[in-house]
Amino acid sequence: MGNDNSTVYDDVLRTIQERHPELLIPLINEVFHTSYPETTKVMRLPEEYQKLVSKVVADSCSMIGNRIYHIERQSTKDGKMMLRMVEYVFFIALADAEKQNGHYRLKMPKSCVLYLRGDANVSNEDQLELELADGQTVAYRVPNVRVEDYTMDNIFEKKLLMFLPYYIMRYEKHFGKIAQDEGNTKKFIEEYSNILAQLAG
Repeated sequence: MGNDNSTVYDDVLRTIQERHPELLIPLINEVFHTSYPETTKVMRLPEEYQKLVSKVVADSCSMIGNRIYHIERQSTKDGKMMLRMVEYVFFIALADAEKQNGHYRLKMPKSCVLYLRGDANVSNEDQLELELADGQTVAYRVPNVRVEDYTMDNIFEKKLLMFLPYYIMRYEKHFGKIAQDEGNTKKFIEEYSNILAQLAG
């Protein structure tokens, strides 16, 4: 869940998951170095997962094969993001708890954070340490993806079409200059005309 007041970008991610889940496959392959074919079936989680996820307002959870993938949408860097991520993954894992040899086993989902705005403070991954009661320390790591790092050519080459609704955000600081300068306005229109042409092709 983002740290701005609007839920528009959250709705975009959920709509993709519900109506075009196949668009998640290239992102999963990019982030987690998997090689799922584009035709791989992406399933919405069963009702028990959805109820748990809704309690913590996690953005997107899907199942591919026997693995759950969890994507959080974030506008900018948030100092408490990793705390929320731990909360999310534990809720998700609890719904999938399995009893083996007399005790339960929690399988954490593969998670990442999708940052929509460019932010120099966002590293490739964030880490949080879990200190267990017996003194063991476990490092929980989450990869970060910055949409602004991907050029238009990157997006189409890697088929990361789910980035397109967020592409315009890289221009939000420059809208004034774009609107006031005919040359900049023309370049902006041409870029989006090129996007439409590539989608149509």
